[in-house]
Amino acid sequence: MKLYHYAPLINTVLSEGLLSVSKSKKDLSCYAHRASSEKREEIFAWLNKTFPGRSKSVSCLTEPIKWQGNDPVLKEFVNKSVLFSFELDDLIRDGLIEAIYCKSGSAASGYNEIFQLVQPEDISLLPLAWEKCDKQKGLLFGVIRHYLLVLKNGLIPPEYITLEK
Repeated sequence: MKLYHYAPLINTVLSEGLLSVSKSKKDLSCYAHRASSEKREEIFAWLNKTFPGRSKSVSCLTEPIKWQGNDPVLKEFVNKSVLFSFELDDLIRDGLIEAIYCKSGSAASGYNEIFQLVQPEDISLLPLAWEKCDKQKGLLFGVIRHYLLVLKNGLIPPEYITLEK
């Protein structure tokens, strides 16, 4: 099963792989308010309270973004990103996956997130509801079903990753 991940235009995905939050040097300010801390280790602890291993996870989609003219933030996101893909079956076969969670919703600005532990066969390939995205309402990826792969080593090595055109 092919899954997709967007990374910033300037990235190290093809040399270092897809890094989880705990492996990257990413700014964690998007989690600081919800974690009630700006300290990395405390943010990781908060993430792992939402579900075990979240700080070692990478988010992915079951299809590329399909901007439908509803919210220009999606088009801007795509224009400022690079799309990568990988085969979930290869990651599972090689023992890189600890667990898979589905995020099927949250309130505005990422609060009250809903996660469900799923098996690979439970991953839905139904079309995603891109028309629901609305930056003004704080509804971006919170309203788009996506999956978080908890990775044993906190990364997907570059040899598993394909740059999409």
